[in-house]
Amino acid sequence: MHDLSRRRAFWSAAAAFTPALFGNAAWSASAAPPKPYEFFALGDFTINLPAPDRKSRYLLVSVTLEVKSEYTQEFRDLAPRLKETVLRRLMQMSERNQLRPGESNPASVRENLYESLAEIKEHGLKSVVITRFLHS
Repeated sequence: MHDLSRRRAFWSAAAAFTPALFGNAAWSASAAPPKPYEFFALGDFTINLPAPDRKSRYLLVSVTLEVKSEYTQEFRDLAPRLKETVLRRLMQMSERNQLRPGESNPASVRENLYESLAEIKEHGLKSVVITRFLHS
């Protein structure tokens, strides 16, 4: 038997034997359990910060939502409204001096954003995740 014929015979036997060993469910993508939550990125938000020295200061925040899988499409449909809400809340926090270069707390920002977003769509929203938090 040639080397190529041996390889074909080996792989044919392996293909026939593997489903019996592991079961057919191991090979189907539909057998994977559905994910209860999905991550939905809202994007990056840049906010100007007040600075006493008149230098330009800003905060860059990347926001991702953790939502129940069955509500992901509803959150996608509301994305423009959700983004506007995040931007508005960050601007309010900046105007109130709650966001200061080097002193802002990402956990506080996350909590504020969650409260604002829950007013728009609370059902299905598990968490707000800050994936980037950079000061200039």
